[in-house]
Amino acid sequence: MNGKHAYSAFVETQDTILENLRTTRNTLLTDSDWTQLEDSPLSEEKKTEWKNYRQKLRDLTNLDDLTSIFWPTQPS
Repeated sequence: MNGKHAYSAFVETQDTILENLRTTRNTLLTDSDWTQLEDSPLSEEKKTEWKNYRQKLRDLTNLDDLTSIFWPTQPS
């Protein structure tokens, strides 16, 4: 997957696209919650990478054009 998810504006309404985006985004945030815990085994550098990734996920709902969404890549 190249990180791009395209929706057809003719098939789904903006509200439906936003609802689906939030559902997927929230799942990805929940799945990565552990990366920000104090006792996480990650280094501070990796925690920062995950923190930035998570912020990019949150920022997705601020997009002007929801017909072409670029999902951020999870840190390795």
